[in-house]
Amino acid sequence: MKKLTDENIETQAKFTLKNNLSAVSKVNADDLNLLLDKFELVSYIKNTEIIKEGDIAEYFYFIYKGIIKIYFFINDKIVIDRFEEEGAFFGGNFTHLTNQPGTHVYESIDDVLLLRIKYKDLEKVCKESHDIERLYRISMEMFHRSYSTNLSKFKSLSSEERYYELIKQHTNIINRVPLKDIANYLNMTPETLSRIRAKYDKK
Repeated sequence: MKKLTDENIETQAKFTLKNNLSAVSKVNADDLNLLLDKFELVSYIKNTEIIKEGDIAEYFYFIYKGIIKIYFFINDKIVIDRFEEEGAFFGGNFTHLTNQPGTHVYESIDDVLLLRIKYKDLEKVCKESHDIERLYRISMEMFHRSYSTNLSKFKSLSSEERYYELIKQHTNIINRVPLKDIANYLNMTPETLSRIRAKYDKK
């Protein structure tokens, strides 16, 4: 991990974050700027574990550039839970609240630029600003509603349908994520995925 001191990149990243947050809920400008001031810009090279299995997360992250994969282990076998790309948040499945070691790994697929805020700073701003507290709550509700809906939908779809659904949801990452990782996420072999992709490309 490397903290970046390039003010232009950090300004651009915070501008993007500000626009994303403003689209979720109306927030007092001073309160929003107070929140943004608590974020710092960091970078990770590809294939870096940003949050490791067993960690109690200290930071909440916003993805400015890059893609991460979130996975866990069953009998020493990796099971990819989801991917997150530009504009998304992640933060360790609330291990900062449970104080229990996390079961998931958050790993960069490519080089990533992230804005991060310490949970203790986020909680402090939430206590000081009703607007920020509401913004954070709505953001978490939106994420969990989307995650639960997608999880239920995927279970009822065929292999081909799961691939088509992934394309609809994450058009930008299909060619940026290794084939083996996409196959793992879709619960199929790389060979099956290759056949489905070839069929899809002919359409």
